[in-house]
Amino acid sequence: MRKLLVGVHVLVVGGFAVASAYANCGMCAMHPEKEKAKATSQSGAEIVLQTTCPVMGGKIDKSVYTEHDGKRIYVCCKGCIAKIDEDPAVYIKKLEDAGITLERVQTKCPVMGGEINKNLFVEHDGMKIYVCCPGCIAKIKADPEKYAKKVADELKMDLQTEEE
Repeated sequence: MRKLLVGVHVLVVGGFAVASAYANCGMCAMHPEKEKAKATSQSGAEIVLQTTCPVMGGKIDKSVYTEHDGKRIYVCCKGCIAKIDEDPAVYIKKLEDAGITLERVQTKCPVMGGEINKNLFVEHDGMKIYVCCPGCIAKIKADPEKYAKKVADELKMDLQTEEE
């Protein structure tokens, strides 16, 4: 009985390890990251999403990133953030030269046009709409669709400008 339990345990752990290695290898054409790595913009242009850390070259962790000039740069670990923050232009250029389209982030208040405060926002349909001051929150709550569209349009315009 003991051998059977050990055998089943090894089989289960071994099966999990094989599945995990397959899911994270990044080399297989069927790999989920490979499928997600490419997308198409509304204009039909191919967009290549970031999947590797520009500092260490490892797989990115989507919960660890830094933002510069309205662009989000994902990294593999918190240690890489400090390196990017020293000279973000170098890493942005490195990624863009590799054909990677960096994720755009909101930088302007859709009500007043000022710089956003990341502590002030309204959530609407899973989207955070950041504002510059508490006074703008009431305006967004009065017509969240209008301001969500304004933010989305701003980010799309920025992307189209970069593609041209």
